[in-house]
Amino acid sequence: MVKCYQRVLPRLGVVAALALGLSACAQMVVPTPQESSSNAIAVQAARIHIFSLSPQVQARQLEPARQALAAAQAAQQRGDYLYADRETELARLRLDNIQQRLDQSPATDSNQEIKGQIRELQGRIASLQEKIAATRQQLQETNP
Repeated sequence: MVKCYQRVLPRLGVVAALALGLSACAQMVVPTPQESSSNAIAVQAARIHIFSLSPQVQARQLEPARQALAAAQAAQQRGDYLYADRETELARLRLDNIQQRLDQSPATDSNQEIKGQIRELQGRIASLQEKIAATRQQLQETNP
């Protein structure tokens, strides 16, 4: 059991570093619809990866979110960014449902620690999305 957590923690660190790096980049560029869609898909893919590392989440629970994300990626490749955004939102909702079930289930102290790390990373992801939206709005105001 301890070995599992020893493998999970470094991976969570990598995901956090990637999220922080992406937030720094987001402030320097104007995202196109394709980039915006790619970013949203990447965020949900990271969430799926984080959940897949949890011993409390089974692969079959993640399958609906993976399917929605695959549909979003296919739509993005076709250039249908509206549909890609909708499918990405569906994946996000399905992952939120998994998070809610995890939050409501009784867990040991070590599982609580992992849940806290997942919440922290999701908070960073949400913060990143807010920064991207604020940057977009600021750029639209300065470049009409």
